[in-house]
Amino acid sequence: MATQILLIEDEIQIRENVATLLSLKGYEVSTAPDGREGISQAMVSPPDLILCDIMMPEMDGYQVLDTIRNNRSLATVPFIFLTARTEEIDVRRGMVSGADDYLTKPFTLDSLLRTIESRLQREALREAGLQARLEELRRSLTSVSTHEYNTPLSGILGFTSLLLDHYQEFNEEDTLSMLSMIKASALRLKRSLDNLRFIEELQQINPTDSSFEFFTNGISRIDADVVKQQIAKVRERKDEEIDCQIEVVSAVVDCSETSVRIILDELIDNACKFSKGARSIRISGWPEGINYHLSISNVGQLFKAEDIARIAPYTQFDRKIYEQQGSGLGLSIVKKLLDFKKSTLTIQSTPEGETSVTIIFQQVLN
Repeated sequence: MATQILLIEDEIQIRENVATLLSLKGYEVSTAPDGREGISQAMVSPPDLILCDIMMPEMDGYQVLDTIRNNRSLATVPFIFLTARTEEIDVRRGMVSGADDYLTKPFTLDSLLRTIESRLQREALREAGLQARLEELRRSLTSVSTHEYNTPLSGILGFTSLLLDHYQEFNEEDTLSMLSMIKASALRLKRSLDNLRFIEELQQINPTDSSFEFFTNGISRIDADVVKQQIAKVRERKDEEIDCQIEVVSAVVDCSETSVRIILDELIDNACKFSKGARSIRISGWPEGINYHLSISNVGQLFKAEDIARIAPYTQFDRKIYEQQGSGLGLSIVKKLLDFKKSTLTIQSTPEGETSVTIIFQQVLN
């Protein structure tokens, strides 16, 4: 299919000449005599590239560019200004607004073609890179989610089949044990599905939404009892004992109770997941000036400092080395909630294998 170019130019002679020359070079060209008509055409039939004059009546090229860049379906379309204005301030304004290039009138056909080809090639590289990242995300999502969903589902189906097919062979203790494992598997599966929905919800929130206020407004108390409540929830989901050392100084922090509970749940779950053997988890909380530090430490898989910037859904670090549980959603959720409050998240690992995740909240002082 021929490359689609939209030419927005109010001078009829330039418009017709450029359109004819580009058509002879194999491009499919549509034209518009002003900005409003050009925007309408672009929205109805998105082009592969836009050529646009700057000085036009009613709606100038800068306004056209702003409208194009604010339209989701057109935001990445290469945009080249055609201009008789060569002052640096005019060029800078166009580039800052999101123009990809500009041509100064009068221009030659050769310079026009070179500029168009350069921008189309760059767009093709961007598109190829995007497709490669999407394919990598698809593979990662498939690999991680298949393991994360199938493992608890297999437990549910396996124990249910045993109980249905051989229920007379099991005593009460065996039956209760299997029912407990079915419940734990169901809770793990529910959490995975809930986190999938929740991260999508968080990624769509902006500061004007009421849901943004829900996660950012409010205060919460952090103390040993709050921590123990979250440990109990993780223990029920995992159906195993969790050895924790709790040294938490009571404080009130500027963070909603919902966010604090979610953050604690995800970080305790992660600490259990990546602990080695029967080593205990250490949870500490202490005030420092106007801030409150909450730290959760475990001994096991190391976390490299540079991986903090790579925290994202379905991203697992050193997966080729470690056979991991989880989908990478937990840390992504924590990081997103903390970003809302502009709170700090640090992760440090020692050579001995201890990893500490520390969050700094702002205290609410009397």
